[in-house]
Amino acid sequence: MGVNLRHVRIDEFDEFMRLIERAFGHSRMFFQRVYPHLYRPTEEALSWAYVIEEDGQLVSHVGLYPIEAVTAGVHLNVGGIGAVSTAPQARGKGYMSRLLFHIVDEMRRLGYAASWLGGDRQRYNTFGWELASPIYELTFSKRSFGWHEVEPVEIDEVLPDEAMATIRKLSTLPACHTIRPHLEHQIHKMGVRIWIAEDGYAILEERTYRELSVLELVSASGNEAGMLRSIMDWCFAERINWPLSIWDRERVGRLMPYSAYWRGGCSGMYRVNDLAALLVSSRPVLESRAAALCNFAVALGVREHDRTTVTTVTVEDGEVGVEAGRHTSRYVELPITEATRFVFGGPPVTSDAHLPEGLQALFPIPCYVLPFDHV
Repeated sequence: MGVNLRHVRIDEFDEFMRLIERAFGHSRMFFQRVYPHLYRPTEEALSWAYVIEEDGQLVSHVGLYPIEAVTAGVHLNVGGIGAVSTAPQARGKGYMSRLLFHIVDEMRRLGYAASWLGGDRQRYNTFGWELASPIYELTFSKRSFGWHEVEPVEIDEVLPDEAMATIRKLSTLPACHTIRPHLEHQIHKMGVRIWIAEDGYAILEERTYRELSVLELVSASGNEAGMLRSIMDWCFAERINWPLSIWDRERVGRLMPYSAYWRGGCSGMYRVNDLAALLVSSRPVLESRAAALCNFAVALGVREHDRTTVTTVTVEDGEVGVEAGRHTSRYVELPITEATRFVFGGPPVTSDAHLPEGLQALFPIPCYVLPFDHV
């Protein structure tokens, strides 16, 4: 039996689509309609598709998609993981594990310091992903807006191409946003509705019109409440839900008074691929926190399935130093899932008592993948 791990070729695009459609039980063209920016018969798009070939047939796949996330000033290239699948007849042979471990190595090679996916926690904990990056999900109602006498703004529901210029102009205004080089394809995702206002836009899920879900909303003037009220009126909706990152502090604070209720959660499963690179990218945020800290030095080890990588972190007179490797006597080690919760924010880790207080004060690092960019 011949088994190879490789990328999909252009002449295999139709076979590739049939593989992942069948593996998930989805309809024909599902992936091209829901993720038109990811599933295209081009060299670039297929370089994101990693497959196992068994006896000349594609039988297993993991997608590794680039997400350029900007979160509260921290700019990170995130490896988005999607369409993790194996053909029914090829399951139980370890192909998925082989692909996911290979993807971890690829993310290091390609410079993805962090990774995101949506999936089962117990399944993906094995490979180092963990639920992290807290969110607030705010729910608004007619009554909650009426209580504060929120006035609607003028909006218009438009087709994707009609919204393109507005989205390109305004999408980078919020503290949490994404750089989208393929917006002209992404905007045509199946199952979304788009509204534009004089100084903003909104992208919502199309699933229901009574209880709405916001994927993304931007108001240059900060009148998100007025836009939400208008969209509810447009759709005759009773409620509208909007998940916002904890790092989107200004908008969370501005919108909280209007919410009927809110609840906490996480924005998906994340993975620390390269702690040193994460810290370097986050240095301005870290140094803003380090200004009030006493000097310290600690080496933090991240233990994975095949290795333990160590990063030395120092604070000296408010400046944060980051160096790969162990360069101080004080050492703390965490398993990859606990390291992810510690680095990106989540439930306390079991080793909290051993983490220096100065180190704890530097974390978590802002990192958030917006719902419109999920893969």
